[in-house]
Parts: sequence; structure tokens; C-alpha cells
Amino acid sequence: MPDWKKRFWRNTASSYGSMVLRLVLGLVLFRTMYQTFNEAQFGFWSLLWSLFGYGLLLDFGFGFTAQKAVAEKTATRDMEGLNGLLATIFWTFVAMAVLIVVVFSLINGVFLTKVGVLPANHDTFRNAYLIFFAGIAVMFPLGLFPEILRGRQRVDLANWVGVGSTLVNFAGLFTGLKLGWSYPVLMGISVGTSIIPNLAAMLMAFRLIPGLRLWPSLFNWRSVKLQLSFSMAAYLIAFSNLLMSKTDQLVLSMTVGVSAVAIYQAGYKMGEMLELFSVQLQSALSPAAASLGARGDRDGLVELLLRSSRLTFILVTPCYALTAVYLDGLIRLLTGMKVVPDETFWVGQALILAIYSSQITNSCSKRVLMMSGHERPLLWISIGDAVLNLVLSVILVRTMGILGVALGTLIATVIAGAFIVFPLTLSRLSLKFREVIAFHAKGTLLPLGLCFGILGLLLWLAPLDPAANSLALLQQLAWRGALATLPVGILSWPILRAMTH
Repeated sequence: MPDWKKRFWRNTASSYGSMVLRLVLGLVLFRTMYQTFNEAQFGFWSLLWSLFGYGLLLDFGFGFTAQKAVAEKTATRDMEGLNGLLATIFWTFVAMAVLIVVVFSLINGVFLTKVGVLPANHDTFRNAYLIFFAGIAVMFPLGLFPEILRGRQRVDLANWVGVGSTLVNFAGLFTGLKLGWSYPVLMGISVGTSIIPNLAAMLMAFRLIPGLRLWPSLFNWRSVKLQLSFSMAAYLIAFSNLLMSKTDQLVLSMTVGVSAVAIYQAGYKMGEMLELFSVQLQSALSPAAASLGARGDRDGLVELLLRSSRLTFILVTPCYALTAVYLDGLIRLLTGMKVVPDETFWVGQALILAIYSSQITNSCSKRVLMMSGHERPLLWISIGDAVLNLVLSVILVRTMGILGVALGTLIATVIAGAFIVFPLTLSRLSLKFREVIAFHAKGTLLPLGLCFGILGLLLWLAPLDPAANSLALLQQLAWRGALATLPVGILSWPILRAMTH
């Protein structure tokens, strides 16, 4: 049995355990921040953490390269080659971290002015800004170690450490918000607790790979140059994903103002949570595809892709349907709003549809193709996706306001996934469209049909109470969601079992 099957449910279960905790505590924390911070504070906080994703731009694909190298070289016991590659990446990241601190310290005044921070808030926001980027600089090189764990197919270890970090992060921020701690102190808690999982991953990586060495003397740029084609493809794919999820806030800040981010964020958060649920299913795909690709196992790659994409389809589709149908109630629960503005509602609808489209058409495909030697065509697709996303967002925000940014993301995502990545996957793995559709339909039509039928009846017979308080609203959403997804939980067992048999 392939290693990915042996560890699939352990890795997936830990991913969902971590995700559920982060989701529940994140919802509480998001609502507390939304109600405690003023618009400028909340918008600036959201903007800074959206910039955290831009660390991917300094990664240059080396994180994926490290993951792929660990999966391949530990299997062949090439520790000399692995150590040279990882040491070079690590010390390159250290140098970049120093550059991050220097550059963002120098431009802090320009940045604060450009995003619309009022002069009266400059001192407080500047301190939070400097703390944030100092923390990012520490996190950046340490981010290599979770990739090493993923390459060893031990996602579960990283997840359980993340659980501890999430608990500490929540306790510190929730306490600080309630006690009125200063804005910079809260930022320090946020970035400080985010470093913990990477430190723990570092200790685990050295224990799991006894021969692992990262001494500066092992720095060898030639080892990275051999992987440069793969790294650049990984970099641009990450860039495309970044534009879909992170650029919106920056475009809004630069065109409308930082306060607009707070309005947008309420709708954006629902798409983010749907994506968070979806990607847990795919945490083991990349190292598994790297291992199968290194052995030239085409049948294994096809099986991995079909089974994982079908599992994604049957689990993510009901979640999307529930989120779309009950989006107004979910946003009210998340933010405490009495009435959800139309603009926020439609931003949420556009973004959850973008996330759903991405997960169904290209999420599994990109991971499998990327790690099995098909990175070159994905490189050009990623460039086109990135440019289209940014251009549409900038154009539409000027004509349609905040909603235009979300629509730019949706249009670019659908075009890239449905019309480019999906056909490429069929071609590269010698699959036929009808084969894929037939495989995905097998075992999914009945549970999904029943789910949609129950959801329709609930909308007709038991609509949400618009005047319900938060607790009552949570209860109403919970039992409706449980009832609608019950057929999927019962009837999808054969698909779940097929993942490891």
C-alpha cells in the first residue's frame, strides 16, 4: 500500500481537528475584534495580515521545492543532496528576513500615509506595524520546517502543534481585547504565538530525519539551480493563489481607503472559511504525487487525482450550498450585524463561488501535476491567472466599488480552472472527460440530491428568524446544516473508505 494511503486519514483527521478549533475560536475572535476595534483599527489589522500572504512572493517556490525534495531524497537516502538543498534554502530565507526588516522599517511612514491612516493614529499604528514585520522576519526562515514535515508525510505532527498555538493565540488576544490592552501589544501577541508552530516543526524535523544538517558551510547555490525550473513554477502558482485571496484588500486600500477593507472583510471571511475547510482534504496530495511521479507511476497518479478530487467534490459541494443559502445569517453571526449590507452580502456570494470553483476544477489537479513533472505549462497558466485577476480587480473596483474587486477574483478563477487547468489535466494524464465525470458521479449523485432536496424544504418550511439573537441564530444554523448534510455523511462512506483501499 502506498505511504499516502497509510497516513491519509491520520493526516486528514488532524487537519480537520486543527481546522475546526481554528474555525470556532477564529469566529469568536473575529467577532470580538470586529466589535472592539474601530473601522480604521480593524481595517489596518486585516490589511497587515493580508500582507502576510505576500511572504509567498519571497519564497520563490523554494518551500514547495523543499517538500518535493524531502519526499524524493529521503526515499533514495540521498542525505548529502538533501542537506545541501535545505541548508541553501534556509540561509537564503534568513538573508531575506533581514531584508524584510530593513525595507519595511524604512518605508513605514510612506506606507501608513498611503493606506489612509490618520495622523492622530500614526504612532500607535507604526508600533503595531514594526512589531508585525519583525515577527514576519522571524517566521519566514522557520517556515521551511513545516514543509519538511509535509515532505515526510507527517502533516499530523504539524497540525497538533498548531492546535496548541491556536489555543495560546486565542487566550492572549481574547483576554487582551476584553481588558483593553494596547493595539501594539495585541499585535505582538498575534505574531508571537504564530511563531510557535514553526519552532516546534523545526524540532520535529531534526528528530524525524536524523541525518538532517543545516550548517552554513553546506550552502551550495548549485543545488538550488538544479531545481530552479520547478521552483519558479511553484512560485508563480502560489502567486496566482495569492492574488485570488490576498490582493483584494490591498487594491481596496489603495483605491477606496483602508476603512473599506472592514466592509469587504465580513463577506471575504466566509470564502476564507470555505477554503479552509476544503484544503484540509488535500494536505497529503503534494508529497504523495512527488513520490509517485519519481517512480513514474502514472496509474498511481491517476488514482490519487480521481479519488482525492471526488472526495473534495462530495464534501465541499454541500458546504458551498449551505454557505450560499445561509450567507446572510452566517455574516450576522460572524459580525454581530443586525442587518447585512447588500454590498457585503454579494461580496460574500462572489468569493465563496470563486473558492468553490477553484476547489472543484483545479485545486487537486494543480497539486498532482505540479509535483509529478508537469510544472512548465502550469507556470504560464499561473502568469495569466495572476495578471487577469489583478487587472480585473483594478478595473472593476473603479466602476462597481467594493463588489468589483470580488467579481474580478471570481471571473479570473473560473476561467483559469474550468477552461485551462482542467483540460490540461485530462491531456497530461491521458484521461477522458466522460471518464472523470462518470467517476465523480458514482456514489455522489444520490447523497447530494438528497442534501439539496432537504435544503430546499428547509428554505420553504423553516426560514431563519431575522430577529434571532446570536445564540438562537447559531442553533438555527447548526440543526439545519446537520439535517441537510446527514445524507452525505451516511451515504458517502464507500467514497471515504476507497481513499485507503
